[in-house]
Amino acid sequence: MTRYLVAALAALALGAPRHSICAQELSFALRPASANVAVTKDVEYGRSDTATLRLDVYRPAGAAKAYPTLIFFNGATGADRSQPFYAAWARAAASRGVVAILPDLHRGSEAADFQKLLAHLTTRGAAIGVDTAAIAVYAGSGNVYTAFPVVEDPKQTAVKAAVMYYGTGPITEFRLDLPVLYVRAGLDRPSVNQEITALASRAIAQNAPLTLVNHASGYHAFEMFNDDDASRDVIEQTIAFVRRSTSASFQAAMRRGIPEATAAGFIQTREFGKAAGIYASLVASRPDDSRLRLSYGEALLGNNQFGEACGEFEKLKGKGLGPRDLGLPAARACMQKGDADAAVAWLKTIPTRFLPTEVQDEAVFAPLKTREDFRALFTAR
Repeated sequence: MTRYLVAALAALALGAPRHSICAQELSFALRPASANVAVTKDVEYGRSDTATLRLDVYRPAGAAKAYPTLIFFNGATGADRSQPFYAAWARAAASRGVVAILPDLHRGSEAADFQKLLAHLTTRGAAIGVDTAAIAVYAGSGNVYTAFPVVEDPKQTAVKAAVMYYGTGPITEFRLDLPVLYVRAGLDRPSVNQEITALASRAIAQNAPLTLVNHASGYHAFEMFNDDDASRDVIEQTIAFVRRSTSASFQAAMRRGIPEATAAGFIQTREFGKAAGIYASLVASRPDDSRLRLSYGEALLGNNQFGEACGEFEKLKGKGLGPRDLGLPAARACMQKGDADAAVAWLKTIPTRFLPTEVQDEAVFAPLKTREDFRALFTAR
């Protein structure tokens, strides 16, 4: 029996259809907060070739209103779209104030079917309780490979947030307007977790709004295999993330920050020219923002525009910035501009306890090693 369950549950997590396993055989960490869930089955939402596409809706029972909505991206159709794993997820979400959608997505045409689903929900979703401005997507395991690139497409502006569980996908560039909750099962296969770590690192390097949650004691498909408080906490975080990240206030705040976030991402990926161009526009509109001007100066420094960088750093004297945060890049810029005296003067503005000793060995400052005032910065300690 145990061997059968392991194979069946693994298939469920991957989205493979299973007809012979029933919910009573499973011990889920997924549990509704209440029984007040209304279920509507077989709502038609489009056609795929000659097949009718349908969806099941799980929503909070009671007064009719629009709720944030979570689409479960799973390659399944018919009865399999509401297999026990996804039905449990849908009930758990709906009992916590989120409309859950379990759609037909045919194997091999999931992305195309998903586009038809989005078109339907954004135009007619209000009739089934969907807040059309607050749509999120969940995908787990093998489904992530298809779903993650789909939601990261910049054209998918109807998708406001995404949740990806224990899987990876071929993504080179992340949206900066899509908050993502990326959940890693710590007891998953090492190769899977290495790929997740690499993909999350790429997103962070681009300064994408990705939150990585590491369920250290969780197995792959921990919602089924780990019926414990640690798993329930991740599930609660997930539903709370959907509600919070799709809210109008959160979305507005994120949109306001995109230009500066984009520039910061270019700094991390060492595309300094692109960063400097964005920062120049931002500084023009916010000339008194010292932190912004500091970032602009650092972008110019990275782009080898040493004179321009020195000029920006000079404007920041007495503006309350950390002495090391300002003094080190200013010294490096002025040194490479060819102004050794200005470089030493900037280093002198940094209190000795905040001046790292390794600075004296930086190649950029090598010409200063014969200067007594430079050596004194590192000997008087």
